[in-house]
Amino acid sequence: MLVYYIRTPNGRIWLDRIEVSVPGMGIIIRNLYLARIAKSLATLMKSGIPILDALRITADLVDNNVFRNIVLDAEENVRGGGSISGALIKYKEIPPLFSSMMSIGERTGKMDFILEHISKFYKTESENSIEGISQIIEPVLILVLGVGVAVLVSSILLPIYSVVSGA
Repeated sequence: MLVYYIRTPNGRIWLDRIEVSVPGMGIIIRNLYLARIAKSLATLMKSGIPILDALRITADLVDNNVFRNIVLDAEENVRGGGSISGALIKYKEIPPLFSSMMSIGERTGKMDFILEHISKFYKTESENSIEGISQIIEPVLILVLGVGVAVLVSSILLPIYSVVSGA
């Protein structure tokens, strides 16, 4: 039943929202999407593609419906005469730093330059978070494997010991 729900548009949005809000991993996933959005926009703008088209193409590139809708809302805001940062600041999924940097890029006219830096920053943040998690998981995994080996060895040796001591 859940599988069928996830295949519907509302189900996919629900799953994407959960993906971004999972404690710990949600921040990493969010940062990866932000880096991808910033990199796509920077590349498209450097290529001379108009901002409205760049936003539309970027929305099509984003796999997560939550972030796709945010980018599409930013496109609508720009189409109506507003700013990208003005649209982004409304969403809790977008950190204040991201929208502030976008605002600076809009005011200075160096959007592609700022977007490159935003992309690098969030990519580095994601890599650092993943590295930190792997450093935590490594000792825990070794401990779990050690307990598993101890259980396996004891399940083999205890019956042998009971047969020898009972004879």
